Amino acid sequence: MGLVVTADIYGSRESTVYEIGYGSVCGGAVNITPSIGLCDASGIALRNVLSAYGVPSDQGWLDFDTTYALASQGPGMMSGAAYYHWVGIRGVQGEDLWVANSAPGYKSVWDTINRSDWDRLGGWSVVWLV
Repeated sequence: MGLVVTADIYGSRESTVYEIGYGSVCGGAVNITPSIGLCDASGIALRNVLSAYGVPSDQGWLDFDTTYALASQGPGMMSGAAYYHWVGIRGVQGEDLWVANSAPGYKSVWDTINRSDWDRLGGWSVVWLV
């Protein structure tokens, strides 16, 4: 999303994890654990970080067409109930959603999510910028 800019892209990732709240057990200020990942599938912890940077966002459990329309307008984030992994939304690529995936190949998703992936790995919690 370009909110944390450092010379080292991996340093940005690490600092963002701590901004979201990293620890060993979900609860309180801890929103990410090594065993569970992001503790709340709604994306509220991600929205809180965006808000701290003055970036308004919204969240919904959306269908593919609505998400595609939002992705055509700008970045966001999403996670599928059966995917259980958050990815960044970069935009669209043809008929697919173009994503930033920190775990390339996880559940056969690389850089795009198509309708078949959507159906196989959903329902989807989507966070978008407003």
